[in-house]
Amino acid sequence: MKRKRYCLVFWLLLGVGLLCPFVVFAADTSQPPAAVLLQAGDLIWPKKPGAIVPYNSRPGEAGESDAQRWRREKEAYLNQIRHKPSHSPQERERYSALQRMTYEEFVSSYLAGLPAGQPATFGVGNLSVGHVGIIEITDGVPFIIEAMMGLGVRRISYADWLRDRPGELVWVGRLRGVSPERRAAVATWAAEQLGKPYNFWDFNLEDASGFYCSKLAWLSVLQGAGFPPDDDRNPQRVLWYSPKQLMKSKHIKLIVNPGPYRSR
Repeated sequence: MKRKRYCLVFWLLLGVGLLCPFVVFAADTSQPPAAVLLQAGDLIWPKKPGAIVPYNSRPGEAGESDAQRWRREKEAYLNQIRHKPSHSPQERERYSALQRMTYEEFVSSYLAGLPAGQPATFGVGNLSVGHVGIIEITDGVPFIIEAMMGLGVRRISYADWLRDRPGELVWVGRLRGVSPERRAAVATWAAEQLGKPYNFWDFNLEDASGFYCSKLAWLSVLQGAGFPPDDDRNPQRVLWYSPKQLMKSKHIKLIVNPGPYRSR
């Protein structure tokens, strides 16, 4: 009986050994990615489970104050357009779109990446992201360069960034088919923008006088890697280029992916 038991254990161990090269163990993506996984030029998106991410990019979840601020800023922007003596075709289209746009529709188009007019739902199967940063590596230590309301373009260590976002899920993307040197150039260009102001209402993606988070990422990829992540070289956009649009780019592979949005 003992000999049979030993033989069974032997064959089980042998089977595991033979199968090991073909077994893929999934990482625990509910935990923040380890610093060693990050490379210069990677893109990083945070998301608190069960929450709408505020468009101001700060940690936490959106509330009525966020909606009220967006409405005030929208009216101020529309007022600027009204007082201009002439308008570009994009400005005329943007004015018409923003006049009709509700905050809920904004959430759908910017945070959830849905077509204009399609309502956003927050629950199983829908991933909404409202912020993106760029990884920079200095002396082996990862930092995040990001455009933040009230702070402008800043650099923060990855460790401090995580401390500010307890319990948030994190996605990490890497440019496909781009050399490490060119990916590092993405981070280098982003770092050259440090200290520039936050400007959510500048729809020219090549205007480097001010940034919102995904505009900074779009232009950094263009300048560092040599191509726009959405393959559209026209910088004059009717509305925003969103973090979700960036995540969906065919040029980006998600190397850390917690999967579809789930309420927790």
